[in-house]
Amino acid sequence: MDHKYGYTMKQYVALIGGVSGAVGTALARELSLRKEWKVYGFARREPEIILEGVNYFQLDLNDREKCIEGLSKLVDVTHVFYCGRATHAEQVLESPEDNLRLLDNLLNGIELAAENLRHIHLVQGGKYYGVHIGEFPTPAREEDSRVPIPNFNYDQQDYLVERSLKRKWSWTTSRPNTLLHFSPQIARNIVSTLGAYAAICRELGAALDFPGHPGAFLSVTQMTTIELLARGIAWMTTEPLCQNQALNMTNTDVFRWNHLWPKIAESFNMPCGSVRPLKLEEVMSERNEVWQNICKKHQLKKTNLDQVANWGFADATLERYWDEILSHNKSRRLGFHDWDESESRFLNLLKRYQESLVIPV
Repeated sequence: MDHKYGYTMKQYVALIGGVSGAVGTALARELSLRKEWKVYGFARREPEIILEGVNYFQLDLNDREKCIEGLSKLVDVTHVFYCGRATHAEQVLESPEDNLRLLDNLLNGIELAAENLRHIHLVQGGKYYGVHIGEFPTPAREEDSRVPIPNFNYDQQDYLVERSLKRKWSWTTSRPNTLLHFSPQIARNIVSTLGAYAAICRELGAALDFPGHPGAFLSVTQMTTIELLARGIAWMTTEPLCQNQALNMTNTDVFRWNHLWPKIAESFNMPCGSVRPLKLEEVMSERNEVWQNICKKHQLKKTNLDQVANWGFADATLERYWDEILSHNKSRRLGFHDWDESESRFLNLLKRYQESLVIPV
């Protein structure tokens, strides 16, 4: 792909790391539509979605020397957005060392090239509060005490804070919770995964049982629509009041799975079942043949089941029997008032997957 380096009259110049992921793609789309932004984006692999107005290139942050070489021409970058993470399995603690190394290699490379670097943004998440571990104080506030376990979010944020003290740039971090998005190229997606689960249950003549923990069916949780997150990031990284701050970013509403679950069943014209805990990663791993029959029967786009669903991710999401609520007082106080309705968004995205022939009606 061509690099369109050179002088620009744009007010801001973004470099998005992890541009092929769900957050990176959404952020690239948001910024490229704004006249004041010029956008570069990189990932290890060539992105499946190519957006007009985004200058793409490939770069592996694991290689320090290639980072320096690959970023050397980006002299006009003013804002770095890091949306990536080190490769990891589901339901395991992610490596602080690996994740810190990637961020360090990125900043070492871009600081050598971009003399006018103004801001670094780091996408974090609810894992900062230990939502993946167990119960935590809710609503979680940005200044809450840290969970006493290894957490790469802490290492990366401490690194940013310390490094910024000797630099001219400021920093921000965003903390969304489970993301709602339409990304047919990404299986780690709660909407498409549960859509595939429902389709398989229906094909086998079963009701739509809730496969998670009984407590998770009743607990209160929050999600983040990815376009809202992108708008929030664009806002906080150019708002002076947000400099050197972490901000929670969810849809601001709450919901319970026991209220949404019958509506998912209705979307597939199938009976809603009961709570029946299952390990989807085990039960669904041998259902690809069923999925292929579904694709053929409903004339769907030809995919393997692991291209549509990430069962380990669904297991991790649906086993949380504790409330997941993040406070939005800080972001509202600083001027961000965007919101979305999570249940409606989930169902609209489900319909979009159906209309796109990724999952059946």
